[in-house]
Formats: sequence, C-alpha cells, structure tokens
Amino acid sequence: MELFHTSPEEIKKITTDGRFGEFLFFAESEYVMTAGDHVVYKIDIKESDIIEAGSLFFHDDASKLDDLVREVMEILDCDEGTAEEMIAQNEDCGDAELSWDIQLITAKAAKALGYRGVSMSDEQGECYMIDMLGREGELHEL
Repeated sequence: MELFHTSPEEIKKITTDGRFGEFLFFAESEYVMTAGDHVVYKIDIKESDIIEAGSLFFHDDASKLDDLVREVMEILDCDEGTAEEMIAQNEDCGDAELSWDIQLITAKAAKALGYRGVSMSDEQGECYMIDMLGREGELHEL
C-alpha cells in the first residue's frame, strides 16, 4: 500500500529523538499540516506489516504490552482496562499533549508485537504511525 508523509523540511536521518521517536505519521493521501513550504514523501508498505490499534489486545502476544499498559496507568492514574482502551485508541484522554504521548505508546505496542506500524484515527481521519528507523531510503520524495 502507498502511504504519504508531509514534512516541513527534508528528512535526512530518522532518530529516536523527538516527540514521536522513530515513528512518522502517514496517510493514504497527501496532506499538509504545516504552513509554508513542505516536502511530501511516499512509502510502499505491506498491509500485513500494520496492525489496527483496536486489535492490539486481541493479539496472541498481548501480554508483551503489559509494561506499556503500566506506563499509561501511571501517566493517567487510571486502571488497567482504561489504559488498554487508551492504547487501543478506543478512548480519548481529552488532553492533546497526553493524546500524542498515548499515540506514541500505541506505535510502540505495535512494534512490540512485531509490526512495523499501526493504523488509527485522529483529527485528520485514518492515519498510520510507521517505524522508519534505519529506513530513510524507503522515503521517496515527490
């Protein structure tokens, strides 16, 4: 499947620094979230490399997510069920900053289960967080 990422600047190196670490946000069509100049990238990725956020806790290896669930429980001071619902993107915590933190944890959950990315919905619609660490060569500038 083809996915698109828009950046305010050229991407030369993917690191684990920054709000979303090694993950970049993608969509199924070009989108612009920045004012002014921007760069659009395309990647081709197998659908089987992506898991839906709502399916994370139905995976056979869901116990691998226990540490991430505990992390969300501490961040939000909530119970285990609520933390799982947050990670699965079935509930919104109502705070933009915390929502972004939870989205990153959702992407980490997908990676822990052996997936390269996760699909979820946000204010822009269907989006994908894809692990791009060491895969800069897969980004094709349009």
